[in-house]
Amino acid sequence: MGDFTILGLPISLGTMIYQAFIFTVLTLLLKKFALKKLVNVIATRKNHIENQLKTAEMYKHEAEKNLEASNFTLKKARKEAREILSHSETEAERIIKAAKVEAKKILKEAKEDALFVRSQSFDPKGHNKGA
Repeated sequence: MGDFTILGLPISLGTMIYQAFIFTVLTLLLKKFALKKLVNVIATRKNHIENQLKTAEMYKHEAEKNLEASNFTLKKARKEAREILSHSETEAERIIKAAKVEAKKILKEAKEDALFVRSQSFDPKGHNKGA
């Protein structure tokens, strides 16, 4: 076949046609056997990644909801704790006041009893009546 030169390089027309034929056959074989499998693998991988992204987004939203619920519960618990503490302090003050009043009452009764016992035990002349 004819040889010719392009840009100073010798080119053989027969070799060029042979290489084009082999390239075409190789491309058709790859398309028939490998390209479908490769496209299926890529599509499967794409679907898997999309599912993982959807799942991650779902878990993210769920985590945000749980965080909001936890914060709400924490605020509520802190408020209840402050109320309980305030109530317990008020109750403690009430109990202390009542105890002081009761102690004064008992002390007064004890003094009155002691005076009564003294007045009953001794006569005005200083003699012991019980002896």
